[in-house]
Amino acid sequence: MSPSLVLQKLAKGQTVVCAKACYTDPELVEMIASSGYDAVWICMEHKRMDAAMVYSIIQACRLGGADALIRVKPSNYTDVLHLIECGARGIMLPRVRHPDEVRAVVQAMNFPPLGVRGFDGIHAEADFGRIPAAEYLATANEGNFLVVQIEEPEVLVHVDEIAAMPGVDILFVGPADLTLGLGKFGQTGDPEVRAILQIVADACKRHGKVAGIPCAPEQVADYRAMGFEFFNVISDYRCVFHGMKAARAAVGIEK
Repeated sequence: MSPSLVLQKLAKGQTVVCAKACYTDPELVEMIASSGYDAVWICMEHKRMDAAMVYSIIQACRLGGADALIRVKPSNYTDVLHLIECGARGIMLPRVRHPDEVRAVVQAMNFPPLGVRGFDGIHAEADFGRIPAAEYLATANEGNFLVVQIEEPEVLVHVDEIAAMPGVDILFVGPADLTLGLGKFGQTGDPEVRAILQIVADACKRHGKVAGIPCAPEQVADYRAMGFEFFNVISDYRCVFHGMKAARAAVGIEK
């Protein structure tokens, strides 16, 4: 399987640009993946998909040339191994409250000595068994990445510990849930919220990790100045919703 585009760019200190796919249409996901984005964010926290559909969507990312980044259900890591084996490059862990949750996922994602993952070398990640077992075991841990979401007020005291953890690559702030939990929903410019964002960015810099955040394209420069380098800037939902609204308004005829 091709190397992770996200990890290649992070290794070079380059900015990563991601897009979110809200709808379970493999053709649409392939179109997003082939539009120049480094990763496509697929959410299994707020969306339920059967295994065959998940595989098709991951395959669409591979065909489109982008990493599949799968957000799993909170506190449920049973799907992590399956997702990686069928070709997902990144796992996103939402609603984290304690570092022990992160350690459990690191263990599940990685072969020894970093984790306790079991071996089955016949899936897409292992090029369907074409990669020799010894080579696969030696390289698989470096081929995938873990994104930990910082969106619960309880996790804020643990940010530095999580950033320092081997096996963690990106700390990804969830502004909606973070501000909701703080009683300041949507107030991303609030001084307290900005201070938290800076704490996350500084912890990542201190421990050689990457800070990420979803934002509008015009906000990227501001967040880059704070130290963020991983951005989700668009979703298929927003494209369809705003495109439909703009086209209808442009007609100029009352409904």
